[in-house]
Amino acid sequence: MRRVYLIALLLGLGTSAFAGGYRVSFQGVRQASMGLTSVMHARDASIAFYNPAGLAFVESKVSIAAGGFGIINNVKWQNTNTLESAETDSPLGTPIYFAASYRPVDAVTVGVSFTTPFGSTVKWPENWAGKANITEISMKSYFIQPTVAVKFNEWFSAGAGFIYAMGSVNLQRTMSVGGNDIGLEIEDTDAHGLGFNVGAYFRPTDRLNIGLAYRSGIDMKANYGDVVWTDVPTGLSTTMPFSTNQFNAMLPLVSEFLAGFSYQASSKLMLAAEVSVHGWGRYRNLDIQLTDTDTGAIYDSKARKNFIDRAVWKLGGEYQATDMLAIRLGYYFDEFVSPGEYWSPETPDTSRHSINGGLGLSFGDFNVDAFGQYTMGVERFVNNLETGFTGDVNLSAVSFGLGLSYNFN
Repeated sequence: MRRVYLIALLLGLGTSAFAGGYRVSFQGVRQASMGLTSVMHARDASIAFYNPAGLAFVESKVSIAAGGFGIINNVKWQNTNTLESAETDSPLGTPIYFAASYRPVDAVTVGVSFTTPFGSTVKWPENWAGKANITEISMKSYFIQPTVAVKFNEWFSAGAGFIYAMGSVNLQRTMSVGGNDIGLEIEDTDAHGLGFNVGAYFRPTDRLNIGLAYRSGIDMKANYGDVVWTDVPTGLSTTMPFSTNQFNAMLPLVSEFLAGFSYQASSKLMLAAEVSVHGWGRYRNLDIQLTDTDTGAIYDSKARKNFIDRAVWKLGGEYQATDMLAIRLGYYFDEFVSPGEYWSPETPDTSRHSINGGLGLSFGDFNVDAFGQYTMGVERFVNNLETGFTGDVNLSAVSFGLGLSYNFN
C-alpha cells in the first residue's frame, strides 16, 4: 500500500509542480488593445519581442516603451458526482515589459527587451477537495532579448534576437496519508534557458503591413531546487520520497509562430488580423528527479502531459478619432491545450473568448496607452487518469494595462 501511495504522490507532483505554465501574451499595451495582434505594429520598440524585424520600420532613431498589466483570474470547479465545489482566490498577476531601440545607421536598428511571457499564480482553498494536487502555485519567467534588425529596402526588413530566460517556481500542496496531512513545498529561483527570435517585415504599399515571426522553444532547467516536507510521520520520514530535499526538472516554454497583417482602410481606420501557432505538442511528458542529498538516493518520476499544438485567432482595429485620441477594439479565441484526461488544477486550462479594448493618447513623440480585457472561459469536463481529479471547470478573467512610449530622433 505504501508503494502505491508513493507512486501516486510522485505522479501528482509531476502533474502539479511544473505543468505547462500558460503563455501570458501581454508584452505591449497597444497590441493587447487590438486583440493581441502584434507582428505588424511597428510604432515603437515593443515590437522587438513579437517581431524583431519590425524594429527597422520604427520611424524614430531612438524608441523607448514600457508598461504593466493587472490580471484577475477566477476559476470554478465542481465534482459532478459529489457536488463538491471550490473557487480560486488568486492574487493579482502583474506582467511587465520594457523595450528600447537605437538606429546607429539608416539600415540597421539594434534593441533590447525585457518581458514576462510565461507564468501563473493560482491559489485554491487550503482544505479543498483537490488539495493533494495543489493549494498554491506561483510560476514566473523573465526574458531578456537583445535584437538586431536590417532594412534592405523601403518594403522589406529582417531581424533576429537572442533570448536569455530566467524563472522561478513555488508550489504548495497537502496530502493525507493514514489520517495525517503531509505538506509539500518545492521551490526553485534559478531556472534558466536559452532561445532565439527571428522575423520578417513587409510593407508592399503605404496601406499594408505584413509580419512573420518565429520564437523558439526554450528548455527551462530547474537544477538543485529545494524540497521541504512538513508533518511527516516518524515512520515515513526516512523513506523515499519523504527523505528527499532537492529536485531537478526541465519545463519547456513552447515555440510560437506568428503571421499577421494590418490594412489602413481609410485615413482614420486601421484593421488587423493575426494567427499565432503555439508548439505545445512537444510537451509530452515531464520528468522530475528527487534527491536525498544526505544519502545520494534518487527517485525518478515521469508524468504524461500530451499537450496539443494550438492556434490563437486574433482580430483588431484602431480608429483615430482625433489627432490626439485613438480608440481600439479587438477579439481573440484561444483553445485549450491540456487534454481533459491529463488536466491539472494548477494550470486551469479551458478554451477562452476574449474581448479587448483601449485608448491611446498622443502628445507628439510621447504616447500613453490604456487597455482593458474581459475573458470568458468555455466550461469543460475533465478527468485526470493519473490523479483521479474530475469535475466541471470554467474560468473568467479581467485584465487591464497602462503603457508609455517615447520616440525621438
